[in-house]
Amino acid sequence: MNTYDLLELIGDTPEEYVLDAGGLGQQTPAKKPMGKKLLLIAAIVAATALLMGSAITRLIALRTEKITVQMPSNGDEQLSGPENTTAATETTSSIPTAYEGERITFDEVHNVFIALPNYYPQQIPDGYTMTFVSNDAPLQERVIYYENAAGHRITYWLIVGNPGTSIEIYGIEQKTGVKVNGLPGVLYDQRGGMRTLAWIDEKQGYGFALRAEEDTVDLLAMAQSTAEGAPLKPTHSDKTLQALAELGDFSPGYLPEGFEEYAVAGYPLMEGSWYSYVRKWYVNREENKLIYFEYETYKLPNGAWAGSEAKTASAAFIPDYHRTNGQVPHKQIQVDGMLGLMTDRHAAWADPEKDRVFHLYSKDVSPEELLKVAQSIRENP
Repeated sequence: MNTYDLLELIGDTPEEYVLDAGGLGQQTPAKKPMGKKLLLIAAIVAATALLMGSAITRLIALRTEKITVQMPSNGDEQLSGPENTTAATETTSSIPTAYEGERITFDEVHNVFIALPNYYPQQIPDGYTMTFVSNDAPLQERVIYYENAAGHRITYWLIVGNPGTSIEIYGIEQKTGVKVNGLPGVLYDQRGGMRTLAWIDEKQGYGFALRAEEDTVDLLAMAQSTAEGAPLKPTHSDKTLQALAELGDFSPGYLPEGFEEYAVAGYPLMEGSWYSYVRKWYVNREENKLIYFEYETYKLPNGAWAGSEAKTASAAFIPDYHRTNGQVPHKQIQVDGMLGLMTDRHAAWADPEKDRVFHLYSKDVSPEELLKVAQSIRENP
């Protein structure tokens, strides 16, 4: 890797580094004093070392890309008849056939486990109150809603090392590069008064975003007030406790070395819903590895169980098996007397008597270890 490669890797490089690197390609006189050569070499080595240090400590990147979403045709809804030809043309021509915008993606640069900090805006616009706080699951993202009496919402995202997490923005009228407390970001002004601001802390590995529906909200001031605060209680934390009481509290008795339970989320069977679930995440912080465990009930609206056989129910939870209609390497397994299926990354088994299906997933442990974890799962007393 040369200096130009490092510049490309790092992206937004401090100007003084760019100038140093740019000088490397300039022609020099045939004869040059040795002292200046040594100084130049020393400068190159120092600049390269600094660049490498920057690359190592850069944990997250903000990437934007153009997107277009095609809208379905409304041809069958057009007015008909000779007398309505003009009206139909005017009506349908005003309906967009596609929406253009940008997608902001927060990319993980280094494979490092980062716990969610208690960072959120400390300055809230007048008339707004916090109305929703998401669970810390799936591990690396938190969402907070602020709303006013008129029903307008401000959405806040905190993202840490979650590769591929993205936010889509449409109706862009202006895009401006900004700094939030010295951190790089981008501000979008959108049609209808909506505004979206995204910024990152590259060294800490944090990604942030704010979106307001009212153009009177000072997003930049709100963003600049983001700091560590008191821990927030997730809005649906009581629903997790209800789900555990309803479905049972199941956990593995065996975990590979270094793994620990990190987060739990759940939702009980409520009026109008047709299934309840519990989801648990186990992490190895040192090696940034994950094991995901979920179990849930599936009932159809008529009260029948969605999977009448253990194999059918289990297969629905294994994406590669389900997608290929079983044409992937797999084997039948048994967990505490229950039948199921397993592929290299997934294990799923079902309990038809109690309308429960269990699913375990990890790309970070071997199939043998995953099966060992699965077969150790029991209900806690």
